[in-house]
Amino acid sequence: MQQRLHNLLIGKIRHNLKTYLNITCGFAELLSEELLDEENYEKDSALGPRLFEISENGTAIVQQIDQMLSSQNFTLNQFFSQLSDQSDSLWKKTEPHFNQINEQLSDLRRICKTTFVHDFSSDLKKIENASNDLQSAIKKLIHENIDDVDQLVTLEILSKDDLETVLSFSDALREAPNVLDTKYPSKILIIDDNPSNTEYLKRKLEAAQHNAVLAHSGIDAEQVISSEPEIDLILLDLLMPEMNGYDFLGRNRDILKSRNIPVIVVSSLDEQETVYRCMEAGAEDYVTKPINFMILSARINSALERKNLQDREVKHLAKIEEEKQKNEELLLNILPKSIATRMKNEELTIADSFDMCTMLFGDIVGFTPLSQELSEGVIVQNLNRIFSAFDRFCEDLGVEKIKTMGDAYMVASGIPEPDPNHADKIADLGFKMLAYMSTFPEIEGHKVSMRIGIHSGPAVAGVIGKNKFVYDLWGDAVNTACRMESHGVPNAIHISSATAELLTTDRFTLTPREPMEIKGKGTMQTYILTA
Repeated sequence: MQQRLHNLLIGKIRHNLKTYLNITCGFAELLSEELLDEENYEKDSALGPRLFEISENGTAIVQQIDQMLSSQNFTLNQFFSQLSDQSDSLWKKTEPHFNQINEQLSDLRRICKTTFVHDFSSDLKKIENASNDLQSAIKKLIHENIDDVDQLVTLEILSKDDLETVLSFSDALREAPNVLDTKYPSKILIIDDNPSNTEYLKRKLEAAQHNAVLAHSGIDAEQVISSEPEIDLILLDLLMPEMNGYDFLGRNRDILKSRNIPVIVVSSLDEQETVYRCMEAGAEDYVTKPINFMILSARINSALERKNLQDREVKHLAKIEEEKQKNEELLLNILPKSIATRMKNEELTIADSFDMCTMLFGDIVGFTPLSQELSEGVIVQNLNRIFSAFDRFCEDLGVEKIKTMGDAYMVASGIPEPDPNHADKIADLGFKMLAYMSTFPEIEGHKVSMRIGIHSGPAVAGVIGKNKFVYDLWGDAVNTACRMESHGVPNAIHISSATAELLTTDRFTLTPREPMEIKGKGTMQTYILTA
């Protein structure tokens, strides 16, 4: 017996034995659902754990069948004797589970308080018969002296159709596969409990330049998906033990959608309702068995082409979103957040008046003549260092930087959002700026200092420009604040009486200056502010 035929044969025996457990586990689940759905059976809540135990024991038997009847446990020369030995080991491992199933069925009938057992007696009988038939099949494999495949058919371990299917698949695999090259070589996951199907598809897919990954159950497939991030497409069988194709689609719909993995169902079922349910559950296509690989290949290529386009679209949208985020960050560096939002909402004219706000002007004393001695790089490097620090102070205090003008720095508080503490916040900023400049290192032998002026009053704020826009302030109060700076003294904060009246009195000390003549304002009483 050739190795390929040997593997297919043991795979089909394994498949047929597990078919009994599809009935055992499947109908136990159905009965559990019926028990929960119907109010008539409320008194029989104790039946639920028994049905669960039946399903759990059935699942345990499936695992033992896969383990004991793995093709790795067989060699060509002693296939049938090894089949008997492995079946004997299987029986020893599974007999306790069969006993548990029988006990739970007996308990169901004994403790039932309603008509549940009577109403579903035929379903319970199916579970019982499936369990008994499976035990009988295993015992035949142990005790009958099987020495050829025809005896497997006589003992009803295999059917004639099963044998023909195995032989035809074996012959097909010996032939050179039809190479149907694809434009999209991909990693394709095959989910099918029948090894003859998986081997056939694997050979065909690899000949078509794909990389095939195999999973023999829905549970195995879930592990593959979690560990293989590059799965491009899935070929899914429906009738599998433990987890059928419907359940796999339902349980993994979100992750398949998020990773854009198309699923093509490949099944011997061709009923319209089955196809509909699969497509509703998230499958992209449906192909019936026996497989015509030319048709399947065309469906695969079509699905991969759609996936390729969708993947490109996702990348393109992500790039657009990234550029949009960069533009928004740039916009927020130029404009206050609320103003940027209004601009994005296509508000054509942005202008607001404020009854009261506080403005600060700061100027680096003597920097203009000093800059004539410095190189361009040194000028820009030092201004950037100073103003970047000031920007951080503004962000920490929640005040709005308006602009820089050469070596001058303008800030406002109370705009664009009103703030009752606008004067205190601007004063705090002034002290932070002076403290920073006091520790700033000399610039090529020159110590630099800061002169700060503050004034409070009404102002108008808005956005000027279309391509190169700025958020700016206008009004007499702005001019006055600028005058406070120009009439101030180095390393000090010079404020107007309007600001002095707004400050929290116990936080600051005001030292009055001699009344002075301010251009456009006349004589004004001003103060030097200390903390």
